[in-house]
Amino acid sequence: MPVIRSKLTGEPLHELTGASLRGARLDHLVLLAADLRGADLRGADLRGTDLCQADLRDARLDEADLRGADFTLGTVAGASFERANLADARMQAVNLEIAGAAGTRFTGADLSRVNLKNSNLSASAFDDAEMRRIDLTHSNLSAATLTGANLTEANLNFAVFQGARLDGAMLVYAVLTGVDLGGASLRDADLGGALFSGARLESADLTQAHLSATVFARCHDLHRALGLDTVTWNNAACLDTATLRHCFAGLGPDFLAGAGLEPAEIAALGALFGAAGQPVPAAALPPAPAGPAAEPAVAGSAAGSASGSAR
Repeated sequence: MPVIRSKLTGEPLHELTGASLRGARLDHLVLLAADLRGADLRGADLRGTDLCQADLRDARLDEADLRGADFTLGTVAGASFERANLADARMQAVNLEIAGAAGTRFTGADLSRVNLKNSNLSASAFDDAEMRRIDLTHSNLSAATLTGANLTEANLNFAVFQGARLDGAMLVYAVLTGVDLGGASLRDADLGGALFSGARLESADLTQAHLSATVFARCHDLHRALGLDTVTWNNAACLDTATLRHCFAGLGPDFLAGAGLEPAEIAALGALFGAAGQPVPAAALPPAPAGPAAEPAVAGSAAGSASGSAR
């Protein structure tokens, strides 16, 4: 019969009654620092199980029930969680022992309300995953794929998405303070009510992205995003003065009109910041205001309500 042992001491943590870990009932156990490298846990019941510091490298947990499980400080590099249910699980600071790409697979998994803060999730797959209200604060998702993922109301503060693919993803009312989206693809993504504050957007591909009451505050390189002339508008956006000061001249008139600015307002702002649609020389940019607070919104007839709705 299989025995789950500690990766630290080799002592047994749990002895199974069945012949295999696959489909096993392992719910609400304490498997602290368990050695489960390469384990086949497909379809297993691990609800509420303590897997803190466990080594699950290259393990298979497809379609497993992991609701409320705790993987804090564990290693899941190369593991597969495809179509697994991880609702309310805790996965803080996972894969920190891995220097390179983590390559964890969460395709089609339910990650609702999961805490994945401070984790290495680079080159991981979240395609079509349910990630409503997930917390990815300070996590590294460079080169990750999140195509079609639902990130509604997600906390993405200070996360790194360099080169990631979020095509067709839902980021409705997501919070993206200090996020790095440099070179990321958000083609056809739904950004309704999303809050971009101090976000890096240079070379981010927003082709045919959907904007509605979207907030851009202190986004000094918004004009360097790609595909801005193709975005669709369902409601006015909120652009604060710091964003306009640095980006106005590089934003096209169609983008500004879609954001809710009237022709007279565009003309008046052009007199201050340069004609819209013109390149912005770095030397011509005025200094950013001191302090972290966003400046008052001036763009869009619905700017005030947009800012409130996006928190």
